[in-house]
Amino acid sequence: MRRLAGVMAIVALVMAGSAPAETVRVDGVFAAGVREVSLLPTIGVDLFDGPDGDALGVAIERRLATLGEDGVPHARIVAASLRPDGLLSGRASSGVEDFNYIETRERCVEKKDDKCVRRAKYRVGCTRRTVTLHADLRLVRHSDGRVLYTVPKSRSDTDSWCEDGGVGISVDAALHSMTESIAQEVRLDLAPHRERYAIRIKEDRDGLPPDLADRFHDAVRLTKHDQSAACAAFAQIGEAAPDHGPTLFNRALCAEASGHYAEATDLYTRARVFAPKAGGDVSKGLGRVASLAAGEEDVRRLAAL
Repeated sequence: MRRLAGVMAIVALVMAGSAPAETVRVDGVFAAGVREVSLLPTIGVDLFDGPDGDALGVAIERRLATLGEDGVPHARIVAASLRPDGLLSGRASSGVEDFNYIETRERCVEKKDDKCVRRAKYRVGCTRRTVTLHADLRLVRHSDGRVLYTVPKSRSDTDSWCEDGGVGISVDAALHSMTESIAQEVRLDLAPHRERYAIRIKEDRDGLPPDLADRFHDAVRLTKHDQSAACAAFAQIGEAAPDHGPTLFNRALCAEASGHYAEATDLYTRARVFAPKAGGDVSKGLGRVASLAAGEEDVRRLAAL
């Protein structure tokens, strides 16, 4: 759930590249998908088996080598020969499947006065290609041989082209993209990470008396250039209208941005009751703050190692 929250926040960050101005911007550390692994002092990557194991192992090592660039404490990455506290191993293999089929086309075979008066059907050969990559991963703790992390990961890509148009998918390019995707997912599984993202606020003023509706509108506009003032305004509106769903949601976002994760959890939970149409966004918010709270705790523990 916590890793999913991190993935959702990544999507929010991508969307925020051209996000509407009416957003609350957040900077926080998300916990690793497998927190027990992330708290090991050292981690190593063993040789991977399978036809595509070498490429995946190298990609994972390359991703793990970037740990710390975001300023977040993390396990130290060491060579497998140094007996790390946790050793990651795995196997990866790929497949390519081509399916040939026929499509029917039409073309003009007779024109009169620049208009087509007779058309004929013809057939062209086409190919649908599916490229797949499957990996099985496990991480074992050196001290007791316990498996802390075991997971299968798969990717697939399908493309079609015909004799009269289109270009076939590049197997090498597809496998490279899938390998990097799995490596990034493993990095999120094994270590906490920092994200900067923006979430759109709720702008519905229905249910507020006119004076509070005007203040709510002003608070929405404030998010464009003064997030702190906007959040203070939403807090004041919340005192006067404690059961207004959109205000509860916006206050939860503000608490999330301020690092007050327990308060954010309470506000999101109340928003679920009073803003039922925002249920999906509330669930995402609860997932994010759970992972952010865990990330904050893990950073303290990692810094003490």
